[in-house]
Amino acid sequence: MDPLLSFFPASLAITTAALAAAVVAVCLDSRLSRTVLATMVTALLLLQLHMVAPSLMPSGGTGMALQAAGTARAPAPARLVTVMALNVGTEGVDSTTLLTEVRARKVDILALPELQPLGLEALEDAGLAAVFPYRAVDVDWAGVGSSIFSRYPLQVSGRVRGSSFYQSRAVVSVPGVAGGIHLTAVHVASPRPGHIPNWRQELQQLGDLRRDLPGSSPAILLGDFNASHDHREFRELVATGLTDAAQASGKGLAPTWPAGLRVPPFVALDHVLVTPDIRVLDFATVAVAGTDHAGVVAELVLAE
Repeated sequence: MDPLLSFFPASLAITTAALAAAVVAVCLDSRLSRTVLATMVTALLLLQLHMVAPSLMPSGGTGMALQAAGTARAPAPARLVTVMALNVGTEGVDSTTLLTEVRARKVDILALPELQPLGLEALEDAGLAAVFPYRAVDVDWAGVGSSIFSRYPLQVSGRVRGSSFYQSRAVVSVPGVAGGIHLTAVHVASPRPGHIPNWRQELQQLGDLRRDLPGSSPAILLGDFNASHDHREFRELVATGLTDAAQASGKGLAPTWPAGLRVPPFVALDHVLVTPDIRVLDFATVAVAGTDHAGVVAELVLAE
């Protein structure tokens, strides 16, 4: 069931069932049968509305919209931070396009799951160091690497232990913000047959890491969770005290996978999750050639 939910979200299943019932109703001659089926369709659509409403209603303090590529933005205070995550994939993204988006959106922290040495080299050639002087690099030739890049100083924490993919961790020091912000570049194993136990364990492990942080330390988890809100395991992770930036800004249905294919994206596998002391200002997805994931960008306000 978990792999099916990845490809066929529950809300889509309900819509399909409602449409199928409507088609059957049209084909029937009996007025009573049509009335019964029409009632069923209405009930299914109301159920769907109930399920998706939290994803469409902003739950966090949203305000300033993210700027499109090439649009200027007024100088932001130190406590306003823009983060971005993108699963770059094993084929490698268009490095120039990626850095163009990063510069235009004033990204302060960038997480790149599946980063390989050649991908890192291409980003370096495109001017990565000029944008992000600090980094926690954990690349690998097997396509399981990960890295975090930052405009602000980073203290490397070491990757999440025991996960299928490297999940880099670091603590970022943002000027004007007391203490450090714990960062995790997330890449959870996919729930494909034979890997579901690992997938569940890794999502649970992220929740454990959240609970194990000292005191009320702020944290940002961003990247490829290989799960959506249709998965109970992902909802349990969020319930540990995290806010999904997409849902907080009323964009919880914005899909991130698969991108760049003939089939349009239809499921949100990539997320930015934050602890309660971090306010979500806005959220957006961005397409970058060379990967089947859309990037996720969030504007966040950090408590001073």
